[in-house]
Amino acid sequence: MEFISIWFLFLASSYVFPLVTYADFQSERNETKAMNDTTIGPVTSNITDEDYNTTFSGNLKNLPDSWENFCFLDGSESKNNTFHYNCYIDVASSGKWNFTELRKYISLINAFYSFNVTCEQLSRISLPDKGKSKNIVKLHVHDCILTDYYADDKNLELDTFPDVMEEYVLINVQIEVGYKAIKEHASLNRSNLPNNLVCGDEETLKILIKRNHRFIFVNDMPMDLSIFVKLATQMIANDRQLTVKCVFKSLRTLEDSYTIRYRYYANALTEQKLYPVLKILNVSHSDIYYIPEQFKNWWIYFEALEYMDMSYNRIQDILFPISLNGVWGKPIPNLTYDLTHNEVSQLSVRMFERLILNEKIFVNITDNPFNCTCTNEMKEVLKYIQETDWNSEKYKRYQYFRDLRCHLPESVRGRRLKDLTSNDINCDFELMPVTVALSVLSFFLIAFFIFILKYRREIQILFFTRFNVVLPCQPVELCEEKEFDAFISYSNGDYEWVQDLFEENKNERLAHLKFCMHHKDFIPGKTIFENIIKCVENSKHTVIILSQNFLSSQFCMWEFQEAFQQSIVERKRHLIIILLEDIPDKDLPNDLKRCIKTFTYIRKDDHIFIDRLLYSLSYKGKGSRRIAPKVKVAQVNLGYI
Repeated sequence: MEFISIWFLFLASSYVFPLVTYADFQSERNETKAMNDTTIGPVTSNITDEDYNTTFSGNLKNLPDSWENFCFLDGSESKNNTFHYNCYIDVASSGKWNFTELRKYISLINAFYSFNVTCEQLSRISLPDKGKSKNIVKLHVHDCILTDYYADDKNLELDTFPDVMEEYVLINVQIEVGYKAIKEHASLNRSNLPNNLVCGDEETLKILIKRNHRFIFVNDMPMDLSIFVKLATQMIANDRQLTVKCVFKSLRTLEDSYTIRYRYYANALTEQKLYPVLKILNVSHSDIYYIPEQFKNWWIYFEALEYMDMSYNRIQDILFPISLNGVWGKPIPNLTYDLTHNEVSQLSVRMFERLILNEKIFVNITDNPFNCTCTNEMKEVLKYIQETDWNSEKYKRYQYFRDLRCHLPESVRGRRLKDLTSNDINCDFELMPVTVALSVLSFFLIAFFIFILKYRREIQILFFTRFNVVLPCQPVELCEEKEFDAFISYSNGDYEWVQDLFEENKNERLAHLKFCMHHKDFIPGKTIFENIIKCVENSKHTVIILSQNFLSSQFCMWEFQEAFQQSIVERKRHLIIILLEDIPDKDLPNDLKRCIKTFTYIRKDDHIFIDRLLYSLSYKGKGSRRIAPKVKVAQVNLGYI
């Protein structure tokens, strides 16, 4: 079912096209409500029982009477026994385009239909999931708010409909779903759902495009958020256990772009679906930060795929198998990966060679922010670019490597690799040989550090927090400009302790740090999960207040998972754990166990607790002077609910 994508759109991460709440549209709807009430009145059916019961005699109109006000035939006659209609929905006709009524009416007519529906000023149409009918072959919808998404949940008549839809396109649409409808949908036994609602027109569908489609959740009944989340989680599990296997025998173009992605989107795309003739897969502009294994081994799931568009995402690493020969029982198709406009920054000869040796794929990585700073690896890349015969049979596919442009450092920004030398990236200077004096000094320093090895951590911390001194053995960190120094993730059961430390009686040694806390910094109108993602990304660290209360909170565990992912993405120790109480190992999730062993954690009763916390939160680069500047006061967002 499509429900997997729906819920993780709500629960997931993303930033380019966030979920829209009902409040965002409420003010605009209020402005048009008076006009709707006076011009169209309540939305009622325009189709009479007489229309439904009439046997087709050749005189029945192509569409219900009132539809001629907003739907216009493209040409005076049908083409290939298909009527092509363009429908323009404005404020006056908002809500009148009703798919269920249309489907019932035109089922009496011995012809096929094609609809191109365009809305203005957030006008609404009624369109159930999948848009299943007996004789609609094309349905394109642009810029509309869709209602009645679950209207076909109990419509077993759908299984009697033949597959006829060839093109199903939704562009810039918002799907309005109420809590009441969600609850009713959740109560359904998945095995009783119509098969045609699960798979749609799997026999005939050729083009399926969903571009920038979002969900509006309407609070039309009381529902506790924690219950809502548990309900959604269980529904996802139920949907993944469906026994129905969808085989899209004619689908050649599949696009699901400009959409927030959750981590297991590739599983949802492939677990219960097969695409034997799919040629083009587009998941661009979707905030994807890695290439799933299903896409690296595409021939297993998309055996005819020729082009995969993953452009305009956040992918950093591109690692594909060197050779695919002999791993599949039939010929593996050639595939082009479009990875342009991602976040690939590191270049290496090894990466180039792996791509070149894999003859089954062609990867386009142009327009990425490549870092050409002088390193041994970069010097090898420049030598490789200059000395390789790019006109030879082996290398000519990747001649564009020579034209890749640097983003860093600033001095060579925009310049092509083939035009660079080691001098251009300041590789002239070699380190001075180690002198005898330095060797002697190193000997004494080593002896000294061995002597104080037992307390090296405490010494590093105290030297930094008390004297603002970064010891030579302390790794230099990259300076980051982010809005907050730390996002505080805690359970409401520990609020008093958190408030005492970070807010009301804030320790003066922490006063210069700016902390992000959900009760004052979450932005009204955005979902909880969007706020979690934004706060984690806009903070240099995430501080986990670990307790039994924290472990029992679903939201806290999501905040931890997002912070853990941020640590992986940033490749630094983003996560800091404060242990409020002793917790048995058996009570800790596996990820938390690994984090406690890997990342910084501080006990509440540690005798230098404040020093350890300050050390973990502070920037420890050269020339650091951030221990006690003027106090910054965080702005409190009184609009938070």
